[in-house]
Amino acid sequence: MPSRQTIYIAAAEWRWVILVACALVLLTFVPLLWVALMGTPNWQFMGVLHNYQDGATYLSKMALGENGSWLVTFQHTPEPHAGAFIQVLYVLLGQLARVMGMPSLVLFHVARVGAALLMYAALYQLAASIWTRVRTRRIFFVLVAVGSGLGWLFAPLTQIATFPDFPLLPEAFPLYSTFMNVHFPLTLACLALLAGMFIVAFRPGADTDPALDHAWPIAGFLSVALAFLYPQALVPIGGALGLYMLIRWWQMRRIDLRGLRWLLAVILPAVPIAVYYMSVVSYNPAFAEWNAQNITPTPSPIIMAIGFGIPLILALPGIYRAARRFERDGNRIMLLWLLAIIVMIYLPTNIQRRFAVGMMIPIAYFATRAMEDVWIARISRRWRGFVFVLFIPLLALSQLFMLFLPALPAVFGNPQLAQGVFLERDYRIVYEWFSRSPEPEELVVLASPNASVWLPGWSDGARVVYGHPFETLDAEAKKLSVLDWYLAADGFDCRALLERWEVDYILYGPQERQLGETVDPAAQTDVCVSELNRVVNLGSVTVYAP
Repeated sequence: MPSRQTIYIAAAEWRWVILVACALVLLTFVPLLWVALMGTPNWQFMGVLHNYQDGATYLSKMALGENGSWLVTFQHTPEPHAGAFIQVLYVLLGQLARVMGMPSLVLFHVARVGAALLMYAALYQLAASIWTRVRTRRIFFVLVAVGSGLGWLFAPLTQIATFPDFPLLPEAFPLYSTFMNVHFPLTLACLALLAGMFIVAFRPGADTDPALDHAWPIAGFLSVALAFLYPQALVPIGGALGLYMLIRWWQMRRIDLRGLRWLLAVILPAVPIAVYYMSVVSYNPAFAEWNAQNITPTPSPIIMAIGFGIPLILALPGIYRAARRFERDGNRIMLLWLLAIIVMIYLPTNIQRRFAVGMMIPIAYFATRAMEDVWIARISRRWRGFVFVLFIPLLALSQLFMLFLPALPAVFGNPQLAQGVFLERDYRIVYEWFSRSPEPEELVVLASPNASVWLPGWSDGARVVYGHPFETLDAEAKKLSVLDWYLAADGFDCRALLERWEVDYILYGPQERQLGETVDPAAQTDVCVSELNRVVNLGSVTVYAP
């Protein structure tokens, strides 16, 4: 057993962290493995359970890397356009998949495991940077790792689907973030490491320790990593650091040069990358349209508060104490970080909720402070273990619901209820047929939205007319044009869309036939298809050419 008080992280502590982190990662993969191993006759699991539309875009970017590209272009839109060096993580994974000879979908999930383990280690390192008491470190780790709000209760009661924990803001909650992708947990790992460095560097007495100044390059590296992984994350934490320096200047009536160096170590390395991003969304028409469509508003403060639920309630005494005393023992930087997040998510921008990434970290910090100072003392020693056993699952309920919900249709034998996550198995054969084309990345394919979203990632880079609400340019107009084409009545100009986007192939299968059922039960879906040239029948899906 580790000692009750320790400056460093003992080996026994790391064993505990690794054990708990591995258990959480295994839990995360339970529904994925369940679906993959149990099988779904006549249905193909497409490989991503949570937020399948964005998951499909990650695979499409990995396909770009597999084809040797380092620049991202949107494969879910038919227009050729100049690429940009953004979201490079998935292109890098695609390059690695090509070198290693590993299927990109497998590498995607392997990278998710690595990112999750790194995030949990960084969160515990943050705890050890703040507290010497092992019990307190573990309380923080549990709160920050699995803590979530009351969305699981209020979403069904209110029929509101915008609670942060159910399902709107996975990047704010560490465990929830690991369900989604690779870059969310990596972002949280970088934020945790940066926050730990700031707390150590700014605590009373640290000014005279020159050894801490050797960490500036690490801060710069983490800043660059965040700029590539999730640039919005730098704004609140950089803003908190700037506010901290202004307050120090006000108190000291002079500039804190040491603190200024820390601020510059975080800001300066990211400036060239920020300038590049701004130029891309300003002067590259495709990325300007993508940025304009990428609207992510923040829900009301009441919904946000419910979404952080019990951890936020637990944190209130800690937040009050930090605001009243404003001490430099970690309280100040964490309070300013939380304040900066709240301000940024309600400023009038089109990416409001992107700034909430990592919001659970300062909330869990103050909840841990309050647990030690207020709440634990109110629980009898005799009942503490029992209370914690009941309390931890309650904290995690929203995340547990979100973990298993996408898999339930398959578990109960109805994968057709989760279309998009599952497609008729013949579509996989069609995607493989496209991937065997001499240059699949040069093809433009017309298909239903559900079939189109997966086609670029599964077919080695073929593009589609409409496939994603953000990464299809002029997405709403293209989606309507695709629906109109498949639901065309006699006299409709079927050639116009095909000629405008230079479509090479058209799919007609179960997903396309179902468009009539979802849009207009009386509609026909084969008027325009009857004018095409049949290329090949692949099970229930037919491939046509104009």
